[in-house]
Amino acid sequence: MDRIWNLGLKVGNLETELEFLAACGATGIKQGMIETPEGNHPFGLALLGNERLLLFNEVVYADALPGPMKTGLAHAVYQVDDVALVLARFRANGVAPMWGPLDLTTPFGRRRVVFFRSPSGFVFETFQHLG
Repeated sequence: MDRIWNLGLKVGNLETELEFLAACGATGIKQGMIETPEGNHPFGLALLGNERLLLFNEVVYADALPGPMKTGLAHAVYQVDDVALVLARFRANGVAPMWGPLDLTTPFGRRRVVFFRSPSGFVFETFQHLG
């Protein structure tokens, strides 16, 4: 894993949140949809400083959590060359995924994603760009 590709946030209202970020100087603001087998997930996108923020009313892995997720920072996302290699390395160290792997269609292209959750609740995603 190299650098963070984006930060995921759970928000109460996408439009209100995007308006706030625009007032703070965010650029590249738009909205889109991520398709999963469980249904479509609307999202907002904003560039704040050098970081890409993806905002969701509900995160795709919500059902895998032990309880309801509060709004705010939800997860960090790292792009990797091969999700299978990451899974093998993590599993060899006793780490199992919380959600995934799953191939998704996003406005950023097809991706293979998998989420992990630390014992204290830190969630991060690794994804492989599939084209």
